[in-house]
Amino acid sequence: MNAPDRYERFVVPQGTKKVSYERDTKIINAASFTIEREDHTIGNILRMQLHKDPNVLFAGYKLPHPLQYKIIARIHTTSQSSPMQAYNQSINDLDKELDHLKSGFEAELLKFSKDY
Repeated sequence: MNAPDRYERFVVPQGTKKVSYERDTKIINAASFTIEREDHTIGNILRMQLHKDPNVLFAGYKLPHPLQYKIIARIHTTSQSSPMQAYNQSINDLDKELDHLKSGFEAELLKFSKDY
């Protein structure tokens, strides 16, 4: 079969950066982030988190091709922020949200295990 090996979907090859940044030369305060070995799951979560930032004018992502395991996130911000700042803030906010979700889940799991 012509399908790539399954591990290629999530293992970043040696020498490849997980995230690369490219500034847009035509639009001020716009940039593209290429995130290797990710798909719609991360792309949509990141896009939604970026939309919560009042300094973000546009946030979107695309998968260039179904057999290329990367997403390209595009961010356009106001002059009060930069795409890099918005990206980093969104990642930090998502990290905090996931930590909160994990601690809440573990607390409920502990309660449930005590009951049974």
